[in-house]
Amino acid sequence: MLIVISSSKTLDFSKCFGNKSHTIPVFLKESEELISILRQFSIEELTNLLKISKPLAELNYKRFIKWDVAHPEKKSKIAILAFKGDTYKSLNANSFTTSDLEFASQHLRILSGLYGLLRPLDFIMPYRLEMTTNLKNNYCKALYKFWKLKINYELNKIVKENNFKIIINITSGEYFKVIDKLFNLPVLNITFKQKYYDIYKTKAAFSKKARGMMLNFIIKNRISKIDEIKSFNKDGYVFNPLFSTDSEWVYTR
Repeated sequence: MLIVISSSKTLDFSKCFGNKSHTIPVFLKESEELISILRQFSIEELTNLLKISKPLAELNYKRFIKWDVAHPEKKSKIAILAFKGDTYKSLNANSFTTSDLEFASQHLRILSGLYGLLRPLDFIMPYRLEMTTNLKNNYCKALYKFWKLKINYELNKIVKENNFKIIINITSGEYFKVIDKLFNLPVLNITFKQKYYDIYKTKAAFSKKARGMMLNFIIKNRISKIDEIKSFNKDGYVFNPLFSTDSEWVYTR
């Protein structure tokens, strides 16, 4: 199986250190192209483009200027440790062993607005760029369209090389739309819902944390058979067959 998750807005570069087994992002040339476009924006323009506050725009203006395609070790960090949103906090990759990271490197890919598709051990530098950003480039006006063919080509390659039989989608909806059905594989969407009185609802904040716990469960337990995912029962979540279908498995609490 191949698992796909979203990157996060929040990053942690408080400690940057070299990793002997780190890898280099596949689409660095494309990332450099996007950075060259972003460097043309003023702080005020970045505020509007990225829909962020002025202090955040100032921070990312400096990040784009300092971004280096060579990704020097002292300024870079492996992706699975650099992202620090709710999903990644629950993933708790700091606790991973070498074999955990090896398993993750084979079975996990991270969707990114700047890097397109990342492996867990890929070096990245600090940035802020959502896949939904309407960044005009040489090909189109929407970032997800810029990445669509490139990401799907790479996913097809990964699937073929590893003989994967299914794609597990643990991303947010706005990120997963970049993936097209170019590969002849079933996609299993994982959804988390909470009970409010007699109604089950999806709450983004809770779902983000649950995705990280699910991913930690899969990696730590070396899950290789799809049905084994049904046994996930962290933080009160259990598989709910009444709400689930062949293409969407729902976990409720």
